[in-house]
Amino acid sequence: MHIDHTTHEQGSSGKVYSYEADFDVQDSAIVWSASVTESGAPQCSLSGTVPLTSPGIAALAEKVVRDAIVKRIDSFDDREVATIGVLGRRPEFPG
Repeated sequence: MHIDHTTHEQGSSGKVYSYEADFDVQDSAIVWSASVTESGAPQCSLSGTVPLTSPGIAALAEKVVRDAIVKRIDSFDDREVATIGVLGRRPEFPG
């Protein structure tokens, strides 16, 4: 499934990030990947997995994925943001 272009203001810096994502609900987890940009800076890629610990989580898959992406964006620090700008893409952030 797909999440269309969405914006999020990072909590600590106030920078506005845009993202689009795709996700798949599997038997034991929701697997997602997203493309994230900040004010025209080169795009970076994020991905993750959310375990299905309850049948209700699958029903809320889009909300769960949006929450996971926002959590990752809010965890960016200045070093990571500089890496996005210099490299355009960066290694996967833990999380």
